[in-house]
Amino acid sequence: MSVETHSEVVSEVARLRFLIDRAAAATESTLARHPPASEDDDPRSPRAEHQELCRQLAALRERVALAEYVNEGPRALRGELATLLFFAETLQDDAVGWRSTLEERIKELERRSAAARRERDRLAAEREKLVRRRDALRLGVHRAAARLAEQGGGGCRNTVPVFTLAEGLTVCSVSVSWPRKGLQLAKHWLVTLNDSRDDVTVVRTS
Repeated sequence: MSVETHSEVVSEVARLRFLIDRAAAATESTLARHPPASEDDDPRSPRAEHQELCRQLAALRERVALAEYVNEGPRALRGELATLLFFAETLQDDAVGWRSTLEERIKELERRSAAARRERDRLAAEREKLVRRRDALRLGVHRAAARLAEQGGGGCRNTVPVFTLAEGLTVCSVSVSWPRKGLQLAKHWLVTLNDSRDDVTVVRTS
């Protein structure tokens, strides 16, 4: 049965330290991408997990430094570093999982943002269409009322019914009156919208 030499133990200590340093550096690099500042304080959130992984990484490096400072001999140091290597590799795997979760969360936020932007654009386009429709109907009502008033030397005024096409978008009806002339009684019309609200109609009221 062979007996380890002092140089073999020292060599193993150096190898373990190298592997721990490499795993710690990889973990640090993986954690370099910080989660969005808007993350909440949920302990399962990427931000909270990021803080915990950073804390564990700092603790790992402190324990490695402490093990070397105590200096209880190469074999004791080797045993401690072997345990810390397992912790370092587990921490590295956890950091990779965290990064994957973070990237998926960011992609989901980007998808939601894009969907919200598309919805805003759609609503804006719909409202612009309604504005153009409102303006065309208003113009049609007022032009028809003006022509009718001019024929009998009468006047116009806005009246009910008032049609609401959307919030803040309305079309008023217009009342047209012809004054009494000789034996002819005064006449009144209502220039308004038809039942489908897509065209102008004129109704004699008296």
